[in-house]
Formats: sequence, C-alpha cells, structure tokens
Amino acid sequence: MRTRGFTLIELMIALAIAGILLMLALPHYATWLGDSQIRAGAQIVADGLRLAHGEAIKKNRQTEFVLDPTTKDGGWTVQPVGGPGEHVAVFAEGADKVTFTTTPGAARTVSFTGLGQIGVNADATAPITRVVIASPVANTRPLWIEIEAGRTGVKICDPYWNAIGQSNDPKACPRYP
Repeated sequence: MRTRGFTLIELMIALAIAGILLMLALPHYATWLGDSQIRAGAQIVADGLRLAHGEAIKKNRQTEFVLDPTTKDGGWTVQPVGGPGEHVAVFAEGADKVTFTTTPGAARTVSFTGLGQIGVNADATAPITRVVIASPVANTRPLWIEIEAGRTGVKICDPYWNAIGQSNDPKACPRYP
C-alpha cells in the first residue's frame, strides 16, 4: 500500500522555487506601488484644483486652492479668499510616500476668479502653475499637474512622453520642461 503526500525533498524544492520567484518579483512590486502612490497623489491634487475652479464659478467668487506639500501630513484646502476652509483632503489617503514640488518653488496657492480664470492671490504671491509628484522609489515616473488659465484648466500629464519625442501624445505635458 502506497502513502500519499509530499516528501521533505519535494517540499524544500517547492519552497526554494517560490522564494526565487518572490525575490524576482519584489523590485517590480515596489515600483508598481510607487507608481500607484504617484497616480493617487496626482489625482488628489487635480481633484482639489478642479473643485476650487468649479466652486469659484458656481458661487461667483474668488476661491483659493491652498496646497500643503508636506509628505504624509500635507494636503489641500479649498476656501473663499480669507475665509474658512470649505473642503479639505490629506495625502495620507493613498499618497503618503510621495513628494509634491510646486512651480514657482515657494508657491502654495492658486486663486480662481468667479469666471474660472486664474486670479491674483490675496497674499500677492505668484500662483502655482505646476505641481510635480514624485516618489523616492527607484524606476518610478513622476507626473505633473499643469494649471493653466482658459480652456485646458487642470491637466495631469507625463513628461516621459515629451522626453521620448511624443509631445503630440495626449498624455504629454503642454509646457515642457
């Protein structure tokens, strides 16, 4: 009569193969997680900018989008100029390991007029024109959020497409570099 089951050698070989496959997959998994965090961060910021733009038009008043680029604890606030925050989001909701860099470098606010145009900030600082979302994880690709007055408004774009000469691709950034 034959017994059923695995021998110790068969089990050790299966575990060794599983370990090798896991070691091969880990770097790709880390890159995938980093790219996911970048996409989530870009979507969170773009949603806030679109909300501020829509609130300004809907309520016909100047509305500010204020960005706190602090990793993990940061976020954004949408508020009337000088008023309390009406809408708030934090980056801990899926984008807690990415960095947010604005252009110009010290810019933290962009104001929208009641007509949806980019207005003058109440504190007389330059408005945000670009937010770069990047990850410290190797082999990830940063995303940019371009903020423009007029028809295009807020656009999430990938500078990679510009770098490879595909600037006519819809994913490319309109103002590169």
